[in-house]
Amino acid sequence: MNAADIVSWLAVQLKPRYHVSGLEGIYYERKPYRITTPDTPMQAVTRFIALARVGNPQKDKWIYAMNLTPIDKMKMNDILQKTTDETECPYNVQELSNTVIPQNQMKRHQYFYDMSTPVDEKEHKKVKRQKIEFDQNKCWFCLASSNVEKHLIITVGNETYLALAKGGIVEEHFLICPVQHHQSSISLAKDVLEEIEQFKEAITKFYARNNSVPVFFERNYKTSHMQLQCIPIPSAAQRELEDIFHDEAESQGIKLIELDSSPLDQIVESKKPYFFLQLPNGKKFCAKIDGSKGFPINFGRDVLAMGPILNMSDRVEWKDCILGKKDEEMLVKRIRTDFEPYDISESI
Repeated sequence: MNAADIVSWLAVQLKPRYHVSGLEGIYYERKPYRITTPDTPMQAVTRFIALARVGNPQKDKWIYAMNLTPIDKMKMNDILQKTTDETECPYNVQELSNTVIPQNQMKRHQYFYDMSTPVDEKEHKKVKRQKIEFDQNKCWFCLASSNVEKHLIITVGNETYLALAKGGIVEEHFLICPVQHHQSSISLAKDVLEEIEQFKEAITKFYARNNSVPVFFERNYKTSHMQLQCIPIPSAAQRELEDIFHDEAESQGIKLIELDSSPLDQIVESKKPYFFLQLPNGKKFCAKIDGSKGFPINFGRDVLAMGPILNMSDRVEWKDCILGKKDEEMLVKRIRTDFEPYDISESI
C-alpha cells in the first residue's frame, strides 16, 4: 500500500465532483467519470484535473476556476445527465478496499466510536437474529437501484419521477414513483406528496389533449416501492366509472370508503395494506386490505379493462402486454416530446 492507493481509496469513498492534484507539476484534464458502487449506483460525475506549478517555464495551466452549484440544489435530471465524453470509473473499487483496509478490520464500521469487543462462538449463538432488511439496490423502482429500467423514465422531478408502465394497458399508462425508497404514499413527506399532486395535474392536462381523463390508483399490497398508476380513459366513459367500481368491489367483498377531505393516513394505519383510488371527478376512495384474506392484484386494471370503460379484457395481465426494449425506447422518446409542454420538472 502506498500514498496513491490511499488517495484513490478516499476518492472512491468521497466521490467528489472535482478531484484536483498538483503533485506531478503537469497540466492534465481527464475525461469525466462516475464512481459507482452497488450501494451507491447513482452519482454525479467526477472530473479529475492536474495543475502545473506556478510560473512553470512551459506556461502550462496552473490555475483553474469553477462555478459549483451545491448538489442539493441541482435537479435529478442534471445529476444523472451523461456527458458525451463520459468514461468508465478508472478505479478497481474492490481491489482498493482490500489493499487499504485489512480484512480483519472490514467489519468495524466506526473506528473512533466502535466500542464492540470480540464475541466468542457460544455467546454469538445467543444473539437474537436481526430482521433481514429489504435490499434497495434490488428494487425495480428505486431510481438509485441498478435494477431500475431507466429507458422507461419520462421525466424526473426533485422528489419523484414519471415513467412508462411496463406492460401498460394503454400506450400512455404511466407510473409516478418517489425517487427514494418508500413503500407507500402514507410514508411520504409533505414535499413529496406536493410534487405528486403537481405531476397529477400535469398528466390530467396531457391526457385532455386526446379527450381523455385520468384514473389514479395505488395498491399497497405485495409491493415494496410506492407506485401511483395513471391510466387514461375516454372522457365519455367516466359517467359510469364510479358505479362500476362500486359494483365490482362489492362482488369481490371489497369495501370502498370515500375519503371526502380526510387524508389517507387518517383512515389507514401506518404499514397496513390498502388500495387507493382517485376518479376523474376528483372523488377519492380507499379499501383496507386484510392480509389474511388477500386482495385481487389486478383489481384496478380489471375494472378499467371492462367493456364500458376501455373494452380491453385481453390486456388485464401486464405480462401479456410487454413490448420489446426497442419499442419501449421509441414509445418513451415520443412521449417525452409530447409531454414536454406539460413537464413540471423545469419549474420546480
